[in-house]
Amino acid sequence: MHPASHGYYKLHFHQDFLLAQLYDSWNVTTTNEYRKDIKNTVGQLEQQPWAAIFDIRDWQFLTPESIPVMQKQIGWCLQNQLCHCIYLAPDSGILEYLKQQAHAQVTEHNCKFVQVATVEECLTTLENWQVNVPKPISALLQET
Repeated sequence: MHPASHGYYKLHFHQDFLLAQLYDSWNVTTTNEYRKDIKNTVGQLEQQPWAAIFDIRDWQFLTPESIPVMQKQIGWCLQNQLCHCIYLAPDSGILEYLKQQAHAQVTEHNCKFVQVATVEECLTTLENWQVNVPKPISALLQET
């Protein structure tokens, strides 16, 4: 028996761009659901390059048993053509720890990656990388 989900997320996918918004504290059930939904959403690209913003400004914690699931999810993204990745997050000791744990098993990759604290920095970085942010994704980011 699996525990009920704790925490939640919203996935927005347009063309070849994913915005994942993560909220609250997650247990392994939510982390597994998230991993499955990411695979189903991005899997439709069939090995085409894609970009993502992982908005973790309102994400609080990941239980220890969730970390291996998140490591697999990150590895899957990198193996499936994630080429530009931004973590939108404040500087936080707990988020830095979680990020280090989640990325501990990541092998070498060619994905451009950065963490920024504001939506403006996020959009500027993507523009500098010459990545087009679809208007529906940009609008969602500007709402928060």
